[in-house]
Order: sequence, then C-alpha cells, then structure tokens
Amino acid sequence: MSDYFVGSEWANAYAKRALPVLINFAESGRPTTYTELAIILLGQEKYAHPLMSALGRLGYALEALSDAKLKKFDNIPPIQLLVCNQKTRRPGNLALNFLGFKKTETDRMSKQKLDSLVLAAHHKIFAYERWHDVLTALDLKPVTLKLPAHENVLSEIRRNERRASGEGEEHEKLKSFLAQNPKKIGIQWEDRGDTEKFLLSGDRLDISFRGERTWIAVEVKPKQAPTSDLIRGIFQCVKYRAVLAAQLRYESLEGSHYVPANGQRVILACGAFLSKELRALADSLNVEVREGIEVPQGFVA
Repeated sequence: MSDYFVGSEWANAYAKRALPVLINFAESGRPTTYTELAIILLGQEKYAHPLMSALGRLGYALEALSDAKLKKFDNIPPIQLLVCNQKTRRPGNLALNFLGFKKTETDRMSKQKLDSLVLAAHHKIFAYERWHDVLTALDLKPVTLKLPAHENVLSEIRRNERRASGEGEEHEKLKSFLAQNPKKIGIQWEDRGDTEKFLLSGDRLDISFRGERTWIAVEVKPKQAPTSDLIRGIFQCVKYRAVLAAQLRYESLEGSHYVPANGQRVILACGAFLSKELRALADSLNVEVREGIEVPQGFVA
C-alpha cells in the first residue's frame, strides 16, 4: 500500500479514509461535495479545503495502481472527481488534470464544456465494476453499517403483515396532517394532497401531490414505527421512485399526460428520528427523508 500513496502523512491518511466513502457514493450513483466529505471524515466543514490535497494523493495512488496492474484493473477512473464544489457542482479545474487537461486549458473552457467533461467522468466512475478489488489491493475495507440482519428484518416484516388490520390511528393522523400541511416536509404546495393514491402497480401512495409538471409521493411512518418498518419505508421509496417514472412513461405513451423527470420526487416522512445507520442507508439509496415530525395537539384527522 505504501508503494502507491506518497507524500505527507496527513494527506495519505485521509486519502485512504476517503476512498471507501467515495466508493459508497459511486455505488449510490451520486457525487458529493468537499463540505459533505469533510463532515463525514473529520466532523467539521472547515476541513473541506485541506481535503483537496488528500484527494490529489488519492488520484495519484489510483493512477500508480492502474499502471502497475493494468491487466487486472484496466484504467481506474479518477473517483476523487466525485467531490465537487457546492456552487458549481464540479471539482476544481486543477483536479481535471486527472482527465488529461491542464489547468490553463480548463480555465478557458465554457461552463457547458466543463459540465460535459465532469458528467462523462462521473458516468465512468459509476459504471466501473472493480472498486472492491481496488480496495483489496490497497488493503482497505469498504464502508459498512451496523444494520440488523436482513433475515431478521424480513421475518419481522412478515409477522407485521400477518397481524396488520389497517393503519393505526397515529399513522392516519400524521398522514392527514402532512396532506394538509406539505410545507412541514419541504413541499411548496398550495392545495391538499391526495391520500391512498392508487397506482398502476397496485400500490397505494400514503400521500400524493400531483400537478401539471410535478408529482411528489410521500411514504409516512409514525413515531412508534419499529426499525423493520422504517427499513421497509426506505425500500418502498426506492420502489415508488421507479413506479412513478414507469407510470408517467405509460401516460406519456398513452398521450394523456407528461411530467419531466426532474418533476418527480419521493419522500419518507417519519414521526420518529432515524438512527445514524438508517439515515446513512437512506442516503446511500438516495432516499429523501424528513424526520421527527410532530402533529400539533388537538389536530383531528
């Protein structure tokens, strides 16, 4: 491992810590920001700028590994380019050296050209299939979470399904409250949302906010929901994201309705606060979460 990481001890240490985290982002299919990565690795956003040197060390280490074992790893994409500026949504121009462009070249490029270069680089990073082999070669471990065994979660979900007899009062009250007060979960909507909206898949959305150019689905979990039900809610959001896209495609082909891809949104709204592990799971699956929602006393569903 020391053959590939050269330079200052601090930069090397955080280059090694950053790689498993960045692979987690790559497998989730999304970039991150310098600030977000600094908070994950060091707990404070003030380290966002210093981390740039660690990301550079990581880039050189991956190039060295790729050159040394080209047949095994092919050309390892520069995964450090997933880390972007919060405003531009791109890495710094100096970082684009890893794409073969000098800073004097990238400084003269248009915003559209830079965006195109970064988007293509991200696609290659997301498509690369040997990230875990790269970790092994560098003697690093992938990101893991302290989640309950999936067999136990499935057993509990099955038990809950067998004894379920409709939604509980707390769930109904939270659902009704959010349908009438969508701004509580960051939805700018003037009308009341529809509850129990039926889909072509046979599923029912807890709450649906649908307009000419927007469709927002909300999966609701009450404060007393067990861990297994919160996990199920996260997976339901993943499913609804796909189902909404498929139904909108169906309606477009039918000729009745069209909603652009960026007009679709799925939210998990919870009365409870998610554990650190479940929040990380939701982030990994790109599930938007609103948690700790309280229904005012006296509200009647």
